[in-house]
Amino acid sequence: MLVLVQPELKDLDYRKRLLSDQKTMAFNHDNGGTVDFHKKLWPMWYDLWMNHPQYYYAYIYDQEEHCYIGEVSYYFEEEYQEYVMNIIIEYRYRHLGKGKEALLLLCQKAKDNGLRFLCDDIDSQNPAIHLFKQVGFKEVWQKEHVIMLKKRL
Repeated sequence: MLVLVQPELKDLDYRKRLLSDQKTMAFNHDNGGTVDFHKKLWPMWYDLWMNHPQYYYAYIYDQEEHCYIGEVSYYFEEEYQEYVMNIIIEYRYRHLGKGKEALLLLCQKAKDNGLRFLCDDIDSQNPAIHLFKQVGFKEVWQKEHVIMLKKRL
């Protein structure tokens, strides 16, 4: 069983490791792949994501494995005038049904927090599109290599 856990500032080393893993971040190849989440950025990042009402961030904790297996988040994107979500599952935990469970948990959390819709702008070659459609996301537009998927909560 998975649960969403909002980390403490001191626990952001997991996020740093997650974003620096080449296999996990391969989906992000068009945007540079891995991300350097330098420790000097942590306080400002944490203040925004944990204290701003239009932002939500959590680790995905697997109670059976007794460890974090990824992260979920959403934020209000001015360009789209929508809440856009993010989900990253560590490479070694993919294709085990954990992404689907985590995505459903994030949708429920967003609904509990008063959101009516959740979106994701995803690369059109990303195999996760199938997962999103399985849990009720619908394609609302496509531009170049990006598909916008949206779900009513």
